[in-house]
Amino acid sequence: MQITEQELIRRAKQGHEDALEQIFRGHVDSAIRLAYLITRNWATAEDAVQEAFLQAFRSLDSFQDERPFKPWFTKIVVNKAKRTKDRLDRGHLPYEVEEPNPHRGYAPEEHALDKEGIDTLFHAINELDDNHRLPLLLKYISGLTEAQIAETLSIPGSRVKSRLYVARQRLKKHIAALEGGGQNEDV
Repeated sequence: MQITEQELIRRAKQGHEDALEQIFRGHVDSAIRLAYLITRNWATAEDAVQEAFLQAFRSLDSFQDERPFKPWFTKIVVNKAKRTKDRLDRGHLPYEVEEPNPHRGYAPEEHALDKEGIDTLFHAINELDDNHRLPLLLKYISGLTEAQIAETLSIPGSRVKSRLYVARQRLKKHIAALEGGGQNEDV
């Protein structure tokens, strides 16, 4: 029998440790990835996520059961990661690319081209300021809706749309400049 997230939250509020563990396991990987994208340091990201879970579990009684957990928790992760980010040097943000599956007919040369394109894209994302980078990461990496991003960042939905639009435009220009050509309309 599949337990819903609302049921897990209810059980966690009642002190069931197995429910807390299931919530942790269900959100830890994506939380660490998001924190890493903000802090640009794995150890700091893990620390920020650990602090975020501690805060979330301590505040669980104030969590409104009818609301989705992910945006609420994501806001905590973003805030914890942003607070720790200032202690780090700004450096290159390495991203990992899934290895090609030879059974799908994916040639190694295609993988090299894809990896080069992904490196270019993430270099461009890394150049964005936080006001534009965070909404982009929350939408395309964490999979939040624009309304959830607005709630997570405590900004109006119209500002989220505007920042996403500006971020995509800046990415197009940056990638075009890196590639030495005209603007790329497919970004």
